[in-house]
Amino acid sequence: MRPPKEAKMKNSTHGLLMFGAALVAGASFGCDSLCGDASCRITEAEWARISDLAGLGDPMLDPVNKYAGVDNTAAEALGQQFYFDPRFSGVSRGRDTLGRFISAGRAPVGEAVDISCATCHDPLIGGTDHTSSPGHVSVGAGWYDVNSQATVNSAYYQVKYWNGRYDSLVWQILAVNESGVSMNSTRLRNAWVIHDHYLDAYDQVFGADHPFPFDYRDDGITRESMLSMMNDDGTCKLVQTSTMTAPECPTQTESGAPLCHVVDNGGTELCLPLWPPNGKTNGGGCDLVLFTTGSNLDFDTFDAFDCMPDDNQSDITRVYVNFAKAISAYEYLLVSKNSPFDKWVESGPDSTIISESARRGARLFVGKAACIDCHNTPLLSDDLFHNIGVPQVGVAVPTEADCPEGASCDCVTPDSRSCKAWGAYGGLQSLQGGANRGDNCDNPFVDACNDTRQPFYDMEITDALKGAWRTPSLRSVALTAPYMHTGALATLQDVVEHYNYGGTRDGAATDQLSVRLAPLGLNDREILDLVAFLEALTGEALPTELVTAPALP
Repeated sequence: MRPPKEAKMKNSTHGLLMFGAALVAGASFGCDSLCGDASCRITEAEWARISDLAGLGDPMLDPVNKYAGVDNTAAEALGQQFYFDPRFSGVSRGRDTLGRFISAGRAPVGEAVDISCATCHDPLIGGTDHTSSPGHVSVGAGWYDVNSQATVNSAYYQVKYWNGRYDSLVWQILAVNESGVSMNSTRLRNAWVIHDHYLDAYDQVFGADHPFPFDYRDDGITRESMLSMMNDDGTCKLVQTSTMTAPECPTQTESGAPLCHVVDNGGTELCLPLWPPNGKTNGGGCDLVLFTTGSNLDFDTFDAFDCMPDDNQSDITRVYVNFAKAISAYEYLLVSKNSPFDKWVESGPDSTIISESARRGARLFVGKAACIDCHNTPLLSDDLFHNIGVPQVGVAVPTEADCPEGASCDCVTPDSRSCKAWGAYGGLQSLQGGANRGDNCDNPFVDACNDTRQPFYDMEITDALKGAWRTPSLRSVALTAPYMHTGALATLQDVVEHYNYGGTRDGAATDQLSVRLAPLGLNDREILDLVAFLEALTGEALPTELVTAPALP
């Protein structure tokens, strides 16, 4: 932990007195022999503002997830395995978030994408994506509509995503895993991967509260063998034995474990699996017609999940939520601290831990460049939303023109929450109107409900939020290119120049630009000085064993 500000000031004063300097109101720290020129001498007021940005503490605990941030090593280790395991991904869909066909992807349509969380959120580079092409947005089973967000330090944000639509990493992970443009997996697929490879480790973490709901290991049944026991329409194959007069539904395995059940489909009996190998809820209840018209075992073509018994559905959803809670517990370990900037603040303004250029950049950050207006906490983010004129451009990035009235992405209806170009305007509406909130004590998946995110639940939805996106943390920002929610800016210098020009208005989602945007008047050297300061914000490297793939079962 960093010492109190008074202690830092005392140490700095001692160093200055050695050079005969007097501390008076408005005086500067440092002297030309140390700094090289007067432009990096820091006033007391500047140093106070700079000091307030150092020393990142611990993230706030998540009321949704009692396993995260509490040194639950079993949950963290399991979550790391889940994070790096590509078996939790599905097949390529070849579409973007608006359902448009795309020109290229990770794999041909219908073939396995073979990606993990780490593919697009590599913790070695701040938890961002250097694998997608052309690189401004992430490519998974399809094309995403925003730039990959850093998972390093993601636990600190009170609300998640660029647009703030969830208040927990748990919900974010769940959405990404079943998203048709991201992992394109399903909760049933995930449950079977856990059954086949992680069942004992899962029960070690979650078994006391919610044991895994099925176990076919004594019968040697895996996801793959379960697929072979099913017809192309998703029904179980009937079995014939010497004692049967006709093939019957295999309701039990040889060891007596429940396997399939019989469902009346308008007078016709269907033999359906109790634990299908693939599927997620469609939100519309069981449609048995889909079983007789489906052409394969892909979850889009038959209604496997919603035709399971209600208790089985609840059990699988619980497994799915616990899958996300384990990953979240791991992500709580991905924290960027102890950057050269933090060490400089610890040592005092005369320290040469960071370069002269970076020290000049620090003055600009809290002064002329006004970066501190929005990057004003030790996270170097205000955790709020601003429209800074980033253009909605790039392959798969939705514009207002792409989203007509009444469509799934509607940028015409004034109060639409579905316009993907409007950022927090729709995201915060979704947060406020959703059942998955940390203050919902009736949600069985919330572990310790409270209202720690109340300001976001109560935030007024105004037109000022149209085109506004969350302020990202600048910690380890040098690792997380490209920048902005569309990945439109390739380098830190591009970012500084964007602000220096007062924001790019051409191509922005709306004209609701932040009133804080104005040309900065930085010269070429000042731009480079700000970049040098941003590069000094990279935290100490995390342990190699934490940020690389562990052994997978």
